[in-house]
Amino acid sequence: MKQKSQKYGSCFKELRQLAGFKYKDLESIMSKNGIVRLENGTSNISFERLAELLKFMGYTLSDFMYLSGESRVDEVYGEKFHIIRYQQGYRDDFFIPVGVNPVRLSLFESGKILLPYDVIDAMLGLMHIPEQDFSYIINGSKDDYFVHYINWLDRIQLREEFAEAEMIQNEAHKYANNQEIKVKILEENFETLNYNNEWLELHSQERLTRQYTDYRVLELTAKACHQILNDEEVTEIGDFLFGIELWLEYSLGILALNAWQLPYSLVYAIISDINLHEKEYNGKLIYRRRIVQTAGRCAMTLISRGETQKASDLLSMVHHYAGALDTHVQGLYRFAWAYLDYRNGKIEGQKEMLRVIALFDFLEVPISRDFAQKYYNRHVLNLEES
Repeated sequence: MKQKSQKYGSCFKELRQLAGFKYKDLESIMSKNGIVRLENGTSNISFERLAELLKFMGYTLSDFMYLSGESRVDEVYGEKFHIIRYQQGYRDDFFIPVGVNPVRLSLFESGKILLPYDVIDAMLGLMHIPEQDFSYIINGSKDDYFVHYINWLDRIQLREEFAEAEMIQNEAHKYANNQEIKVKILEENFETLNYNNEWLELHSQERLTRQYTDYRVLELTAKACHQILNDEEVTEIGDFLFGIELWLEYSLGILALNAWQLPYSLVYAIISDINLHEKEYNGKLIYRRRIVQTAGRCAMTLISRGETQKASDLLSMVHHYAGALDTHVQGLYRFAWAYLDYRNGKIEGQKEMLRVIALFDFLEVPISRDFAQKYYNRHVLNLEES
């Protein structure tokens, strides 16, 4: 028991000193002698009094239990959060509105405490980082609901399995409606809800709104795999994408799947932004693939409309992601350039498209091979025969 008291005392002292509080600053709650005895481990304290002291210093009882070793900390959350915050350039005092001062943030990022998940979510919201992208960083996309569906839709789009795309669209629509209803209920009942502070109230609304947005974007993305989006829907997707500050598997997947129908100016602006952090994306295959898919798909739409210069500009922007060691991504890139050459009247372009199809066949990538073959048949072979 004495050993635990000493551990608690040492932990309390560390938190007090980190927060910059002197004994006299806490006298309204506990005398100096009482705090000294607490920190020396020579006296006990009730959890109620301890919680009061901690709250006064800007901590929670959970922070204390983590730091004292009574609760296990999963260090990866703080570690990955620090990487995102550092990359995005946010100061350590940026999260005070959601109850996380610089000291708590430092403890979290150094793996000494674990913040509640709703607080982490609120912090991500302040940085405009989708929960799905943070989840992807934590677990490498394993068991992530949205990333799973994005990858599924990617295969569906290539295979043109429109019935499955419509099924996902309808499922996402149902969840989006549920979240929208919850947002409205929350807005109507703000005054009767007993929230502890204003930020939690606002965060609850923002969280539900973001969840609605995630399902709505998934719904529209599924629709884009088998139908033409109307102008309002394209604007919705564009607004979502324009708000992304950290491009990862989920958001890049949304971008790539909708690229066929997105305005050139939006795709150009997004890729320009991504290129500012080229090193962060070049090191991972799925990132390179999504970026090349985005440019290639948008370029193919532009080429079909005769806007070949814009298509050329887009493809030139992503050439460094189509490295020679990545044969599959390079194939996607080569196919788009070959189609551009063909539409510019170069007979070699048609031959190159066929070579890429043969490459996909050699690599035993039937999905990409079949997609490229269908695209060639529609946009080249049929035109030649007519």
